[in-house]
Amino acid sequence: MSKTDDRIAAWRARREQQQAALAAHGDLPIQLALIASRAETVGRSEDEASDPVLAMVLECVRAEPHETVGERRRVYDAIARGFERGIETGNLQSDYAELRRRQLRTIIRLIEADARSVENADFRVDYRPTGLNEALDPLIGGYRRRRKRSEEEESRQARRRAVLADEVYTIAVPEEEEGDLVYLRDLLARVDARRSAGAGRMSSHLRAFWALLPYQFLLLKSESRVALAWTLIGPAVLMGLLMSAYFLAGIHTILNMDVPTFAMLGSTSWFMLRQIIFRSTAAVHALRTLLNLRAFSPAILGLGQGLIYMCSYTAVYIALIGGGYLAGLFTLPASVPGVAFWLACIGLMALAIGILFGSIAVIWPYFSRFAPVIERALQMVSGVILVSEQLPVQYRWVVLWSPLSHAEQLLRSAYFEGYKSEDADPHYFFVWLGVLTVVAFVSQRLVRSRSVPG
Repeated sequence: MSKTDDRIAAWRARREQQQAALAAHGDLPIQLALIASRAETVGRSEDEASDPVLAMVLECVRAEPHETVGERRRVYDAIARGFERGIETGNLQSDYAELRRRQLRTIIRLIEADARSVENADFRVDYRPTGLNEALDPLIGGYRRRRKRSEEEESRQARRRAVLADEVYTIAVPEEEEGDLVYLRDLLARVDARRSAGAGRMSSHLRAFWALLPYQFLLLKSESRVALAWTLIGPAVLMGLLMSAYFLAGIHTILNMDVPTFAMLGSTSWFMLRQIIFRSTAAVHALRTLLNLRAFSPAILGLGQGLIYMCSYTAVYIALIGGGYLAGLFTLPASVPGVAFWLACIGLMALAIGILFGSIAVIWPYFSRFAPVIERALQMVSGVILVSEQLPVQYRWVVLWSPLSHAEQLLRSAYFEGYKSEDADPHYFFVWLGVLTVVAFVSQRLVRSRSVPG
């Protein structure tokens, strides 16, 4: 009795399959309609693997006569028709649907190539067309790369919308990372407890800054030693070039300033300026993910790098002036406070430019390629190589439009007792410093919604 029931159930299942196939593909013969119905089921599936498609095609080809090209073509057409219907009714994403279409076309092409080149091809269950993996692997690899880029772009857009709407952005946590999340929550609870205990002593921005400094020191430590040594070697190289140019021209003093000290002041201050600008720009762009935390801002990221290099070049100045004086090469400054003040002003201007450049680089990463060009152009007109009084009166405006040239000449006026600049205007410099600072702080407020990494 049970065998009879099984046969009846199997007959009813086949009958239902035939009726469903004819309802969907009634213009085809019953066998081809069944093939199209089976292909429709495979086309609707969400498995990106190609093995189910291959198994379906081989099963359909074996089920029908396939000795001639025309017979196989009728099977292929039925498969393609059902497969396309399955994609349409399954509401699949366009990228995934295109992957399935390409998989089917590639498998049919390879099977047909083997059928035409091999006599009496039986298409057994374990049969795989020649070159199948080489043809299908690039399709799946390309689809996965496109899907990953699409998911990353959707995540970036969702983050930006959440930031602009001042909402909490949440993501699904994989099961394997739930333990790490519990650990991080415990750490954050400790941080919140510490912050509550010290809320009256220190603002969140200052705490973030002090937490960032050790991290930036570690990054600096991880760089090559040649890069660190260039902090001292770079000014020495430029100083040697300036000195050699003047000495070859037979010039040993410039407006009551000895050439070695004159060259040392210009080269070292310039290297300090460019290092602060470039390092601050790089820090803002590289650590832009921290901008999603309200305690951090481009000013804090740039300020950390700027202070590190201002302190570094302060040590370089002390080493150069002290060593050069003992060697009889440099003279001592006439006003140490004046020299320190104008060096600090140059550093502050570099920091404002670095924050501005870093903010632009977050919005437009390609801008970082233009920064070296801008720096080289400014070097020629910033009082590093010469002072404005060395030029004819009608050409002095070329140098004096740059606020850095005013700072350089005022720095040398404070250093040398016999030189007082006639052209440098401190008011002009401080107006520019104020404008750059305001622009830098305004620009940093525009980058928070664009701080998700690309």
